[in-house]
Amino acid sequence: MRIILTLIILIASLHLSFAQQALRGKVIASDSKQPIHLANVFLSNTSIGTVTNAEGVFVLDRFPQGRFDVVISCIGYETYVTTIQYAQLPAFIEVVLKPKVNILQEVVVEPYEKNGWERYGKFFIENFIGTSALATDCKLKNPETIRFRYNKKENILRAFADEPIILENRALGYILRYDLKVFEYNYGTRIFYFQGYPLFEDIETDRKRLLNRWERNRAEAYYGSMMHFMRSLFRNQLIEEGFEIRKLIKISEEEKKRVRNIYNSRTYINSNGNIVVNDSLLGNGNKDSSDYYRKVIRQPEKMAILINQLLPGDSIAFAIDSFTAGLYFDDHLQVIYKYKQAPDEYVRMNSLSVQPKTPVVSDIVLPKKNAISVLANGSYFEGLDLITSGYWGWWEKLATMLPFDYKPPKKRE
Repeated sequence: MRIILTLIILIASLHLSFAQQALRGKVIASDSKQPIHLANVFLSNTSIGTVTNAEGVFVLDRFPQGRFDVVISCIGYETYVTTIQYAQLPAFIEVVLKPKVNILQEVVVEPYEKNGWERYGKFFIENFIGTSALATDCKLKNPETIRFRYNKKENILRAFADEPIILENRALGYILRYDLKVFEYNYGTRIFYFQGYPLFEDIETDRKRLLNRWERNRAEAYYGSMMHFMRSLFRNQLIEEGFEIRKLIKISEEEKKRVRNIYNSRTYINSNGNIVVNDSLLGNGNKDSSDYYRKVIRQPEKMAILINQLLPGDSIAFAIDSFTAGLYFDDHLQVIYKYKQAPDEYVRMNSLSVQPKTPVVSDIVLPKKNAISVLANGSYFEGLDLITSGYWGWWEKLATMLPFDYKPPKKRE
């Protein structure tokens, strides 16, 4: 497997030496068939973007390696998104934007909350922008565009925005324009999910000290992040990059019943009156070993067993094609990044489960048991097929988000 993943890296490196190509196109309105001036055109989650000219024409003069969502948006029109791969870059695309239906003409079953921002604004900022130290240097410029709906039957809160959300991130030095598509928080399952199309713009300054601070903060945001993890997984360098991965087995009541029945059927009392497990399976915590049986029986419901054995990257990763790696695993994975300590603000919020001055620990699971596709730049899809908790569940917000074309400084030791 290491040979296959290494081949991916070599092929990708060869293509990176080629000149970057440009994407050209034209944007017109579906009703009038006229060109749309000043429509935004950008590669989602990058700093690469432009606007259309008076003839509706645009040129993205650098299209990097990989697969990107090309987003075309304009106030008064529905956002258009198409996925384009560098290897299959078209010479020219024509995009037709549809006018947005006037919201007053819509039949809305669930009305927007009348005082939504007053009620949910703080919750939105904490879950969307974050509560890290970096988030304190972020300012939401247009909160008035955000509206909320709460579905009592589903116990789900949703947020909507008719125009891009603008975040001034003075911690990382970006103006972030985020075209929000999904914001959902399920109060029952406590699962939060948001999805959209961000465009990054560097804040201009000639202050050397400020530029240096942004570089340090960006590196702090990157190392130990999901982007860092996925890039390391793609290159089969998880261990070299400082990630430790172990298997977590979440114990349900059904699993406890299964194990109890098997365990009881394999025990007997010997002549000395001791209970003996008649089990030839060996292993240190592996599934269906006698050690595993004992651990499960001792655990209360909704607890987990950590298999204290480091997993190599190629045990959870595989090659899909020349430019894509796959990620798949059973149960849950515990991911430790040993070169970063848990931030103070994270420790304070999780004082019962997180100790100060310990490495950051995350938990990931594939709820639908679908493999995740991972690209060299750290992007992965589909987002709903991967759920994070622990450190990543807290850290991976807009305040710590970096563009996929970000290049970190040399890895710190």
